Amino acid sequence: MRAQQQQNINQILSLVELAEDKSPDQRKFLYEKIGNLLIDEDQNFSDAEKELMVDIICRITSDVEKSIRAHFSKNVAKLDAIPHDLATFLANDDIEIAYPILKDSGILKEADLIKVVKTRSRQHQLAVAARGDIGEAVCRVLCDLGDEEVCLELLNNHSAAIPLETLEILSNRSKTVEAYQKPLLQRPFLPVEIAEKMYRWVSMALRQMISEKFDINPNVLSIDPEDREKTIRSISSDDDPSEKLIQKLQDANELTIGFLVKSLRQGEVDLFELGFCRLIDVTRLQLQGLLYGQDPKRLAIACRGLDLDKQVFDTIISLIMESHDPCFSLTSEEKKDLIAFYGLLKKDAVIRALHNEDFLNGKISYSET
Repeated sequence: MRAQQQQNINQILSLVELAEDKSPDQRKFLYEKIGNLLIDEDQNFSDAEKELMVDIICRITSDVEKSIRAHFSKNVAKLDAIPHDLATFLANDDIEIAYPILKDSGILKEADLIKVVKTRSRQHQLAVAARGDIGEAVCRVLCDLGDEEVCLELLNNHSAAIPLETLEILSNRSKTVEAYQKPLLQRPFLPVEIAEKMYRWVSMALRQMISEKFDINPNVLSIDPEDREKTIRSISSDDDPSEKLIQKLQDANELTIGFLVKSLRQGEVDLFELGFCRLIDVTRLQLQGLLYGQDPKRLAIACRGLDLDKQVFDTIISLIMESHDPCFSLTSEEKKDLIAFYGLLKKDAVIRALHNEDFLNGKISYSET
């Protein structure tokens, strides 16, 4: 054991000495030598010794040709024993070097992949989207980019754990992005509700695919879901003039933020709630839980779904406090903090939360959506 340790020390000292020579040939030799040591299964370096070698590689990388770095990356991509710092360093290099690591390395963690998606190039994002078995959090970040090619790569990756709310977002985008339609319908375990919804706007060939792949009666699919929804609403709201008014305004594209604020000012809470529900597409019971529950941040999230400016949000807070008895109270300082929190909310993340039944029903927090 002591002999092995001494041999390792001698090799490390030799590498450190070589690192002082900045000639291109010597840098190339050193890079390849360290690479061979790291992938040689017969070598028995400690973690600290490996970290030192990784540090040398990081320092000399800029002096080494891309082709050599890419060859090294390809050789270590599928190894389980390379240091985590080396894997993340290579994953953030130019795409020629990063691609094998992003595609195949099991060393990378979910947080590493998310950082690459947020900070590196489109080619890096595409490589992550094509990676096997990526988790829900990575899928959400990729979808939030809004890049058509990246989202298409994600949809074609059948091992990716795309969460339901992300599939909903992509299916809605498929109304205008035709390229998403077939990959969505070809995904394993696609919820039948999404396929039913997409039937409205896909081609005849894809409609045929839906009727064959999913256990759905084609006669039911041929009925426009919007017509079915209007029929159901008309049946349930025959004796409800508020429902009728909201429906009429929505049909005429006149259901506005101004109308909601005016209704609340005049004490017409029913109209305010019914209109709010329609605009963010939640049930009235779910909306009431958001607006009047114990956590005022849920009120902010609901209002961010309407994309209000801060002044209008401030007005709605005051009117709700006056016209309703929420389960929370706010000091002037707490109100300022709530408005500041509202300003930090991202629209895409809020929409994702408002499509999450567990969040709407109070089972999970906003940060868990």
